[in-house]
Amino acid sequence: MTRLADSSYGKCNVRLTKVSRSGERHSLQEYTVQIVLGGAFDRVYTDGDNSSCIPTDTMKNTVYALAKANEFDSPEAFAGILAGHFLQFDPVRWTDVSIEQQGWTRIVVDGAPHPHAFTRGGVGTRTARVRREREGASTAWGGVKELEVLKTTRSGFAGFFRDRFTTLPETADRILATTVEATWEYAAAAGGAAASRAAVFDAACRSLLETFARHDSASVQQTLYAMGEALLSHCPEVCSVALSMPNQHRLLVNLAPFGMENPNEIFVATREPYGLITGAMSRE
Repeated sequence: MTRLADSSYGKCNVRLTKVSRSGERHSLQEYTVQIVLGGAFDRVYTDGDNSSCIPTDTMKNTVYALAKANEFDSPEAFAGILAGHFLQFDPVRWTDVSIEQQGWTRIVVDGAPHPHAFTRGGVGTRTARVRREREGASTAWGGVKELEVLKTTRSGFAGFFRDRFTTLPETADRILATTVEATWEYAAAAGGAAASRAAVFDAACRSLLETFARHDSASVQQTLYAMGEALLSHCPEVCSVALSMPNQHRLLVNLAPFGMENPNEIFVATREPYGLITGAMSRE
């Protein structure tokens, strides 16, 4: 006897570009959307009965139609609009909408931001996610990924555990490089609010970057904790944050065979293998 233990389905990588026109000045939002639905869809799987199945093509079309019908100033807000829309259908018990926002900034012409010309820019890739249950529970997350950072000093790694397989030398001065991925959960009081999402994103990224730059790092783990602590301190709308920081090594090149010294100047960048450091922090 076989039982369907769990199921969900949806539409991934729906690409949306929305231009809001106010005279000569235009605003640009560019999103990649993922929609996942869960609910009373068992018979679609077990019996081939599609009467309750919302086509994923309909989900794609809904992204474009609701983008046209609604004004929104953040990916969190649009994710909430989509999540609420699909909950109106009887078979749906929960919705989970994730969005990545591609960054565009205005081109500066003659010292002023151009009204309708843009260049790819910004800090990393902005992310957002909203999950809603039919019973009323709702959770919203914001975040950033692909945030590449590097510091050339004030980072070391010493005093670590050793066994017979340990060959890593201790160092008090090394390059620290990583690609930060951070996801923060909004406090319940702020979870449904549409206002100030851009301000939270800016404050969160600023706290991450400034802490990374200023911190005297004894390990990636210690720096990760300091960055999460700073984000929670600067963003009262956030109740918890999870961070992922791969250690992307810069290895000192041995120039001795060429009769040359190398006082921490010439390195080779490596992508793998790499250490992966993760951690999550929340308010007490």
